[in-house]
Amino acid sequence: MKKLSIFLTLTVLLFLGGCVDDFLSHKPPVQRTQDNFFQSQQDAEQALYAIYEVTTFSHGRGNFGFHPFDLISNILSDDAYAGGSGPGDQPELVDFNAHNISVTNGKALGLWSDRYTGIYRANLLLKYIDEIDFVNETTRANFAAEARFLRAMFYFDLVRFYGYIPQFTRPLVAADIEVPQKSPEEVYNFIAQELVEIIPNMRTSVPAAQAGRASAWAAKSLLGRVYLYHQDYAKPVFGIGDLPVTRQVVLGHLEDVIQNSGHALLPNFANLWGRAANNNNEAIFSVQHITTSFGDWGFLNGSIGNWTATMSGLRGVGFNVNYAGGWSFQPVTPDLVAAFDPATDSRYLATILDPVAENVRHNAGEMYQWQGYAFKKFYPRRGDTPAVNVEFNWPYNRPVVRFADVLLMAAELGSPNAQTYFDQVRQRAYGANFVQIPATRENIMNERRLEFAGEGMRYWDLLRMGLNTAAEKINARANPNIPINFRTDRLGLLPIPESEISLSNQTLVQNPGY
Repeated sequence: MKKLSIFLTLTVLLFLGGCVDDFLSHKPPVQRTQDNFFQSQQDAEQALYAIYEVTTFSHGRGNFGFHPFDLISNILSDDAYAGGSGPGDQPELVDFNAHNISVTNGKALGLWSDRYTGIYRANLLLKYIDEIDFVNETTRANFAAEARFLRAMFYFDLVRFYGYIPQFTRPLVAADIEVPQKSPEEVYNFIAQELVEIIPNMRTSVPAAQAGRASAWAAKSLLGRVYLYHQDYAKPVFGIGDLPVTRQVVLGHLEDVIQNSGHALLPNFANLWGRAANNNNEAIFSVQHITTSFGDWGFLNGSIGNWTATMSGLRGVGFNVNYAGGWSFQPVTPDLVAAFDPATDSRYLATILDPVAENVRHNAGEMYQWQGYAFKKFYPRRGDTPAVNVEFNWPYNRPVVRFADVLLMAAELGSPNAQTYFDQVRQRAYGANFVQIPATRENIMNERRLEFAGEGMRYWDLLRMGLNTAAEKINARANPNIPINFRTDRLGLLPIPESEISLSNQTLVQNPGY
């Protein structure tokens, strides 16, 4: 719980700034304190960007880094193993992959801490926002809505990862060490209500110089994801009631995104990936990663690059005109490779790196749990190599919501245009080889695996298909050399970090099965 209560002034004021590079590169105004900071609209803008900065965290604070959201989610699923150089290379990731996660696992603590850092920063801005001088009230309302959007997103991650979590809307102080957990129902209701309430105050157009800030379309899209996960996982697993928003209302928001947002599928799936693809028209909301951050091995907290890139690169690459090397985490499972039709599905070559087929030198003997394939979407490309601190500064944005996801969510929710939306995603993938298949839920879920492979979506979709289905598919990866045991009694949740339980004076209760 200390991570909820001791993020004091200078921690909160690690601010980011205006245009795309400035958005992630402001120096902290160390001469300011919390008591005198929140005065002007510029102060509020810096505080808002400090919340956005948390979305880039994968290095963590303290000694529990190396936990990018997409990589963690991939190795929990049936799409990837842990990888690295051996069982002693980030062993806590190996434990995630095996579903043998200790209550002292530092990655679980890092995921928890990062999101509560963001929640603290959001609550702090929202506490003071009515006292700040703004140019106009529309801007004030927009800033508040964006802070609430990010807070809702952080809570959605937390309730998916941990189930039973503390949920609050004020900045905690040192005395707040005994904040009890809310029920999953209370947290999901809060998230849904927040998203519905803020949509009218979110902008429908974000200037290019502010790319990466959330729009009304992002809030509508996230509402769709929350609704589907609640209906398919949270409601049956926790036995909770309906959300305070109906299926038709949610579908109406998704239809609005499809018809009126201006976002659309890119014609070529391969053009979604690489530095040049950042903030493309299909990206409804993306985490921004840049090359100009100042993090290095001596100061990991200064990194705002995409760590998944370095962590996923092959070992022993040497010089290659197309690809750089890395640390060989999250090698792809043969099952995912087999799910593609390489001859007809254009997504295969954009998603899966086969170093033998592409003549990429690599040292398989130094890569743990290597199965012959790597993820390519965020793979470090030679032409995008950062000028300094290469490991920490890869400039690949992580899409949180893409337009393709909105099409498939609307189809799954029963849109009258379900078949058309489903076909659009598949037509882009298969081109001249496209053959229509019915937009059934089973087919949509299969398509989601192929469309979003490597983006951290699969684990959550498996849980939506039911705990028994998740166990069957995840445990099928196991072999004598790679033990895996997804246990349904743990409900697909991570353990509440034991250190947080201790710091709460045992107020927090551990999740089932741990």
